[in-house]
Amino acid sequence: MTEEEPDWQTVKSELLEGVLKRGAMVARVGDPDLLADVAPGQRPSDLLPQVKSMIVLGGSAPRVGEWNSPRAEVLETVGTSDRMAAIGSALARQIEERLGYYAMNVPTSTDQDDKPFLDFTAAAVAAGAGSPSLAGPVLHPEHGFVYLTVILTSLPLPFDGPIEQPACPAPSCVEMYDQRGVTPCTDVCNIDDGGCLGGQIQDGLVIGRRYDANRCRDRVYHYWVPGYQAVLEKVLSEPDVERRKMMLYGSYFTRTMWSITYSNVSQGQCFECMRVCPVGAENRMLK
Repeated sequence: MTEEEPDWQTVKSELLEGVLKRGAMVARVGDPDLLADVAPGQRPSDLLPQVKSMIVLGGSAPRVGEWNSPRAEVLETVGTSDRMAAIGSALARQIEERLGYYAMNVPTSTDQDDKPFLDFTAAAVAAGAGSPSLAGPVLHPEHGFVYLTVILTSLPLPFDGPIEQPACPAPSCVEMYDQRGVTPCTDVCNIDDGGCLGGQIQDGLVIGRRYDANRCRDRVYHYWVPGYQAVLEKVLSEPDVERRKMMLYGSYFTRTMWSITYSNVSQGQCFECMRVCPVGAENRMLK
């Protein structure tokens, strides 16, 4: 007598309903084979050889009050990505302990050479959790910017395909580009004026995206690990004793140490391109 095959659609629905109740705003399942062309080492099978499904969760963007604060430092110091990682870890544990299948919550930190463990953008697009944007982050059509977490599993769950209509560019961005040659994100951080972003829109599609990764990194990671490394390098090469003490005990290095030790969430994220993005903007407006 053979064991009856589970109803995988029901299993999927129960799992996704559970994470949505725990705080995820987006929950989709993608085909890991769609990531076959990403860089070696960042494919699902490189992390979990038994992988058959990718569960992509999105949520925990900054609160509305934080988006609307005139102090950019607020968004720089209120990281919320760890909330999605916690939901992903709980789901992976549920799959292994209750269902008996392999599951891995992919680390959101970086691997060797500061590269991500997985191409999160490709995973989100494959699952339909959003689409790439001119600014860079994946945008969900309804919620806009969300933090992502990906659970790889040997569960053979039914797949959700990519979304049919990309979230970027939004209609208002197309209109603005036609009038001024920029979009809200490329206007606030224009690569030709010391910023990080550039690109064109043609027939309603983003083409020729330009992105200065090094310049963006310098602005995004002010106080996290890269900031610590930059200050430490200068301290080690500084011959003046008093100046070394000033560098080590000053506010910048102190804040850097705070962010990478007991805080673990202060990563100096810029957010200005997302603050002006119209996708999901209605969710950032309250009384």
